[in-house]
Amino acid sequence: MHITLKTIDDTNREAVLALSVREDQPFVASNKVSLRQYEEAEAEAPGVARPFAIYADDTLVGFCMFVFDPEEEDPDDRYWLWRFMIDQRYQGKGCGQAALAEIIRYFKDNGADRLYLSTEPENELGLHVYHKAGFRETGIISDDEAVLMRMLKGPNKLVKEFYGVDVDKRLKIKGKKGYGVSIAVHDGDGDFLTYCSGSGRYGQDFPVNPDMLFQAGSVSKPAFAMTLLRYVDKGLIDLDADISGVVPEFVKKGPVTFPALLSHTAGYNLHGFPGYPAAQEPLSLEDVLSGKGNTPKLRRILPYGKQHSYSGGGITLAQLAFERITGTTLREAFQKEVAEPLGLKRTGFFQPLDEELVSNAAFGFRLAQKEDPAHGYHYYPEHAAAGLWTTPTELVKIGLALSRSYRRGGFLKKKTARRMMTPVLDGYGLCLDVWESEARKDSVAGHGGENWGFLTSWVFSRKKDICVAVMYNNVTEAADEAMDDIACEIYKNAKE
Repeated sequence: MHITLKTIDDTNREAVLALSVREDQPFVASNKVSLRQYEEAEAEAPGVARPFAIYADDTLVGFCMFVFDPEEEDPDDRYWLWRFMIDQRYQGKGCGQAALAEIIRYFKDNGADRLYLSTEPENELGLHVYHKAGFRETGIISDDEAVLMRMLKGPNKLVKEFYGVDVDKRLKIKGKKGYGVSIAVHDGDGDFLTYCSGSGRYGQDFPVNPDMLFQAGSVSKPAFAMTLLRYVDKGLIDLDADISGVVPEFVKKGPVTFPALLSHTAGYNLHGFPGYPAAQEPLSLEDVLSGKGNTPKLRRILPYGKQHSYSGGGITLAQLAFERITGTTLREAFQKEVAEPLGLKRTGFFQPLDEELVSNAAFGFRLAQKEDPAHGYHYYPEHAAAGLWTTPTELVKIGLALSRSYRRGGFLKKKTARRMMTPVLDGYGLCLDVWESEARKDSVAGHGGENWGFLTSWVFSRKKDICVAVMYNNVTEAADEAMDDIACEIYKNAKE
């Protein structure tokens, strides 16, 4: 079989348009759509999009279209197999594999050093063909499609970079049974990408995917603050009222307000919480704050309002006051006031984690081997401080909602969002770190998170639609430092 790639003109256009795949192959756009997209691309950047008819000997068997742009600054955007299809009559006869070999030769002969393509992760037949041709998943998901790459010069090794960062090397992710990372980015060009690598469960071949749940640790705090502020915007909570009378058993001397608790300036102890084995009998907030769990009793240890002293205990006290005032649980309130308006399908204060969600949840560190093979994570009764389960994709949605609220209002009133993202002391607002960067050309907000076995870094711009979320199922001092560096570097590169 001799494969040739021929230009499309009036002599073969109708025949190319008549080509089709099987009904059970909905992953490929019709050739009519592809040629229309070629014409649009040609008008914008002549010569970059290149469509071809695929012939086996003298028989038309398929269609392909390339992105070929050696002048593009980003090497990852220069060479793409944009479309590829073999007509249903010629599938299973070796045409696809032979055509891919010819396509690869075309790019090699014209100086390309690597070739990318993307397809839906469910396209098992297509992935089989691409894998045989030497393409490998990069871990990036773009517009719900998995991005694959093949090196054309030198050894066929994956270029493991995401927005210029070698994530796997930084986090020491090796093989299919170690630790795993999930990243989502909305960048300055309006693109949304995700990156996944490694295993969601140490010791298992359990590939991380963009929908996999991770514990968010202290990123739970801004999720709680958003929920509370929605009630403030509706006039159901007075943000600055003294709430000491709502929780009198834990406040010997007032006043105490939500802003003091959310900004960690109320002077309370209990920096963080270690959680409990997943099989732990549920504990009430009152139990936790009374010292009946595995942490000391809540008490004020510093003067009220005089300094920033991080206190998960203070956040837990705020949650108790919130639930008593509203008569609802934080889980229910978050679902109604945050998850539903923002279209979040996999984010919530799932404590304990619902059994139907366990199948696509990451396990932290090596808890499955050490404590519970079926539940490799801890239970956190302190929902507002540490109890959020989510995905990087949905953290990005939250970040964008807050950023847009800060600029023009929306999810939160503009005044409320600005209150949340205005520092009270030491660069910390209401459950958010806030800082200026690059001589105030950008204003950044975010939060880190650490639960037993989970790390999260989350940053977003207050001035633009840019957000980065990184989640990892291992905790070490080196990994903690690497996570912040990774998030900040990706943010910087995504902004440019």
